Amino acid sequence: MTQDDLTAKQLDYAVFLPAISGFYATFVGKQRNEPYVDPARLPAGLTDMEQMNWLNSQKALFPYKWSLYSGGHANLDLNKQDWSEDMVRNREPGSFMLGDSGGFQIAKGLWEGDWRANSGCAKAQKKRAAIFTWLDTLSDYGMILDIPTWVIHDKKASAACQITTLQEAVDATRFNNEYFMSNRKGKDNGGAKFLNVLQGDNHTSAEQWYQTMKHYCDPQQYPGKHFDGWAMGGQNMCDVHLVLKRLVALRHDNLLQQGLHDWMHFLGTSKLEWAVLLTVIQRAVRKYVNPDFTISFDCASPF
Repeated sequence: MTQDDLTAKQLDYAVFLPAISGFYATFVGKQRNEPYVDPARLPAGLTDMEQMNWLNSQKALFPYKWSLYSGGHANLDLNKQDWSEDMVRNREPGSFMLGDSGGFQIAKGLWEGDWRANSGCAKAQKKRAAIFTWLDTLSDYGMILDIPTWVIHDKKASAACQITTLQEAVDATRFNNEYFMSNRKGKDNGGAKFLNVLQGDNHTSAEQWYQTMKHYCDPQQYPGKHFDGWAMGGQNMCDVHLVLKRLVALRHDNLLQQGLHDWMHFLGTSKLEWAVLLTVIQRAVRKYVNPDFTISFDCASPF
């Protein structure tokens, strides 16, 4: 089969991040250590599972250097060898990985605990520390551990994480921000860069969230520790009016600086029309504000 280099075709488009699922990573990773996949299951012309690992530029049938992987379904224990995680843990140098922090798992009650700020919950703190270490070790960029605002409208979700109001979601996310900021190694010391996640389920709550969280990206307030870009969640990732309004605010607040805030990710956004829209926005920001600015978007585990 002829290799189709998708990395070379990327050009200046907004970057689609294929979200690697656990089962896909398992098939690629375990095959590196043992004959995990029955050769009879491989289609004609396919001789090695590594051909399906797009992060391997030499062997992949369709090399593509960008991906997203969620800590929500990862093995967070980095002290033990896990071949099912090897596609991520031992990816090719120069490939790009955006690490998702697992706020969705909190909202769904899959990560048990009282996630309210200063709750003192041992379960929540153990998971908070584990996901931070995982992100800081394996990601190029990682998303801070946010509490999605849709939790407050879902009784089951609220009961699972003990977050019942917008203010509690804001305070809990701010608490996580402080933890991440105080513990990060920093990009100059081999750590990940971090994206400040913006939530909100309407324009009013999105504005409250932004005004509360924006200073975490401010190099004047947090020199050497500030977060390095933005992740758009909730209403921010599906409302064009709000997206443009937020970009204007970011420019006004000097929080789209070249070399400091070069990345913006749109959570769970994978519609073709949004790929076009985000490409247009990326090109405009590069032309008028920050020539290194990149927008990425993903969908929920297509692989």
